Amino acid sequence: MDYLVGIVEINLASRMAEGTVRIYNQATTLHMAPINLIGVAISTAAFPKMTERIGQGRPDLFKSELQAIIRVIIWLAMPVAAITYFTRGYLVNFIKNGGDALMAGLLGTLVVAILFRSVYYIAARSFYAQQDTKTPLYISLFAIGLNIVLAVWFTMGLDMGAYGLGYAQSIVAVVEVVILFTVMNRRIVGLIDMRLLKAVGRMVIATFIASIICYIMLQFFQLQDEDNSFLATFPKFVLIATTSAAVYLIASKLLHLKEADPIIRRFGKVLFAKTR
Repeated sequence: MDYLVGIVEINLASRMAEGTVRIYNQATTLHMAPINLIGVAISTAAFPKMTERIGQGRPDLFKSELQAIIRVIIWLAMPVAAITYFTRGYLVNFIKNGGDALMAGLLGTLVVAILFRSVYYIAARSFYAQQDTKTPLYISLFAIGLNIVLAVWFTMGLDMGAYGLGYAQSIVAVVEVVILFTVMNRRIVGLIDMRLLKAVGRMVIATFIASIICYIMLQFFQLQDEDNSFLATFPKFVLIATTSAAVYLIASKLLHLKEADPIIRRFGKVLFAKTR
C-alpha cells in the first residue's frame, strides 16, 4: 500500500525540477532510519509478549505493558526527531558532500513523521496481538487516500513543491496514529490515561530543553564552506548530538521519567567500574 503512495509521490516529484525525485527519496530514506531503529525494532521485540498476554486472558497486563512500550518509544523518538531537525544539514552532508538545501528542507518536513511513524508500529501491533488485522488495514487505506489527496493538493494546488510531499506524510502520520489509538482506547478503557499524557508532557519539556541546547551548540559549530567531507563534519555532529542527548537524559531524570533510569544506572556502573 505504501508502494501506491510512493508511485504518486514519484509522479508528482518528476514534474518538478530535475533531481527532485532522487533528493526526495534520499530524504525519506534518512527519516526512515530512526523509525526502523526505534519503532520497528521495539515493536517487533514486544509483539510476542503482547500476544502471550492476550492468550493468557490478561488484558490488564496487556494494557500496562503496552503503555510502558508506548512511553519508551515516545521517550526515544521525540528527542531523536528534534535533534534530526536541528542537525539535518549535517545529516544531509554525510550522504552528499557540501550538503543539499532541498534535501535538508525535506528532511525537516519529515521530522514529525519520525515520531508518529515510530509510534504507529506499536499501535498497529496492538491490534495484531488481538487477532485483528482488519482495523489497521481499513485505517491504512484511509491514510493512503488522505496522503494522496494532500500530496496532490499541497504540490499542485498550493504550489508547495517537494515540501508538500513531506508535509503530507507528516500530517498523515499524525492522523493515522490518532485514529489507531482512539479505536484502541475504546477497546481498552484507560489505555490513554492522564498518567500517560502527563508523562508525554514531561517528555515534551525535556525535549524542548534539549532542543535549546542543540540550537546553541549549532551556533558554535555551524557548517562551514570547507566542511565538505565526512571526517570534517562527523566529530562536530557527534559533539552536538551527544551533548543534546545528555541534556535530555538529565532533564528526563529531573522530571522523574522512569525511562531514563536504566540508562543512568548503566552509565553509573561503567563510570564506577573505571574508577576502581
